[in-house]
Amino acid sequence: MDIVGLVAVPCFFGTIIYIVHALLQGRRTRTTADPTLHLALSQAEAQAARLEERIDHLERILDEDAPGWRARSSR
Repeated sequence: MDIVGLVAVPCFFGTIIYIVHALLQGRRTRTTADPTLHLALSQAEAQAARLEERIDHLERILDEDAPGWRARSSR
C-alpha cells in the first residue's frame, strides 16, 4: 500500500503540471497568429473598400442619369 501512495502522489502532481504546461503552451500558440491570415484579412479589407467605392460611384451615376431611382426601388 505504501508504494501505491508513493507512486500516486508524484503522478497526480505530474499530471497537474503537465495540464498547466499544455494550457500555457496553447495560449502561446494562439497569440501568435499566422501571417498568411493577416495578409488575407488585409487583402479582403482592401477589396471591400474598393467595392464600396465602386458602389458609391455607380450610385452617383444613377443619381445623375435616373433621378428618383431610389424612391422607385424602395416600393
